[in-house]
Amino acid sequence: MAFRVELAPQAFDDLDEIAACIAGQSSFAVAERWFNSIIKSISALSRMPSRCPLAAESGELGQDVRVLLHGRKGRAYKIFYGVRYESRTSGTVRVFHVRHWARKPVPGEELELLLGDRPT
Repeated sequence: MAFRVELAPQAFDDLDEIAACIAGQSSFAVAERWFNSIIKSISALSRMPSRCPLAAESGELGQDVRVLLHGRKGRAYKIFYGVRYESRTSGTVRVFHVRHWARKPVPGEELELLLGDRPT
């Protein structure tokens, strides 16, 4: 059984902002290719979501936050997500934040706020 993948509103906003920036620096076609490729990477989390390492910021939160890197060196993006298991082979993957790898680490308080944006 596969995991269901959800994108938090903040993750949608992050993707839109990054795509707009890429379109502004390059072209709409380049932004569209990037957007489609990152969505494909996010969708792949439906299979084996625990394959990605825990985010360094995870320790501050007291809960597991994983990070998937997408892109080439120098152009990589960190996709932060959590996994809620219903069984060993099923559950929900919730992507809650996307940011360029070169940005400063996400402060624990910010991640905590982003994690709070979850349905009960």
